[in-house]
Amino acid sequence: MREHSGKKWTLGLLVIVMTWVLAACGGGNNDAKSTAANAPAASEGAESKEPILIGMSTEATGDNAMNSVNLYQGVQVAVDQVNAKGGIDGRLVELVVRDTEQNPTRGISIIRDFSQKEKVLAAIGGFHSTVMLAQSPIIMEEKFPFMVATSNVPASVESGMPWTFGVRMNANITAQYALKFIKEHFKTTNIAVLHENGGYGKGAAAAMTKVLEAEGLKPVAVESFDNAKDKDMTAQVNRAKEAGAEVIYLFGQGAANGYVLQAMDKLGWKVPIVGENGMANKGAQEVGKELAEGTYAIQTANFNVDQTRETAKVFLADFTAKFGHIPTTFASAAQGYDGAMMLFQAIEKAGLSGDLAKDREAIKNTLETNLGTYSGVIKDWEQAFTPENHDAVDVNSYLMCVWKDGKLVISDKQ
Repeated sequence: MREHSGKKWTLGLLVIVMTWVLAACGGGNNDAKSTAANAPAASEGAESKEPILIGMSTEATGDNAMNSVNLYQGVQVAVDQVNAKGGIDGRLVELVVRDTEQNPTRGISIIRDFSQKEKVLAAIGGFHSTVMLAQSPIIMEEKFPFMVATSNVPASVESGMPWTFGVRMNANITAQYALKFIKEHFKTTNIAVLHENGGYGKGAAAAMTKVLEAEGLKPVAVESFDNAKDKDMTAQVNRAKEAGAEVIYLFGQGAANGYVLQAMDKLGWKVPIVGENGMANKGAQEVGKELAEGTYAIQTANFNVDQTRETAKVFLADFTAKFGHIPTTFASAAQGYDGAMMLFQAIEKAGLSGDLAKDREAIKNTLETNLGTYSGVIKDWEQAFTPENHDAVDVNSYLMCVWKDGKLVISDKQ
């Protein structure tokens, strides 16, 4: 990618990010060159044309940095594949990657810069839900398509947000899926919600409360924690225990979930735990160690098993060849890839006139009405979006996964 103005993931920061990935995953390709330089060879004609600029807003710093790396990597594989085929209409795709630092104010500035300074055609990202909530209204003002690939907060994509599209696990849909799973397999509705106090956790807590209330129920306890600071979760866990919880719906990120497991062990209390991406990444497993065994994580993909989908096979092969390991947070990588590919397909179908405002509008309209068939890592879609529905991932896209022998695998319980 070109050196753009402002603080963002230029070559130096990409080297840092790749160092994080190598340290976390053990080995891999240490070549962290720019998007265009690191992509497979494209035609000379494509390289001579102005690139198509796509913004990427994500988190390279803070307690969620490692978790967002897989999102970036999934998008990067999509960019490489498209550029290897000559780009879109003979133009290479180039990412303009910006670090929000998990700061909503900075996130807002990034959206304005994408639109007004960088003049990106569209953007992808949305890992940190609190930042995404702040960015969404600004995206509406700036009027360019933004693919939300991880943030679970319903409001970032739902009504009144015509420029955001989601290939992510919407907290409302996730809660419906989780409640059905809990009732079927654990025969209870005595659920305690433990969540981090940012947008990700609050969205999950509100969604589970909502689906329980629809059945005349409520969580037996709702407890929050600071994902970055709290390491002793004994008080929150004890209140959930005293309230009679028989299942914990856990929405923290990484290590914080491991601290919840440690608190449960300290209290001699063991009940099923159901979570999502926060339970799927290795932070919980590394802190909680054997205590993570048997905990559940809702995902949209799993790369610890043989892939049956052709797109998933190719994606996994390209991902592993580029980064030296499989994704460490499955859903983030898969959703990043599928979201990017849908965006690229819409750009190609819409065609580009050179008028930025008109082209952005055309891409939005194509996503809503003329995207057509897309065969992804997660599933096959036939017109993933409509003018009324901008969430591509539904309950039929979900997989219940479980930690077994230190690996996240697809659960026998679905």
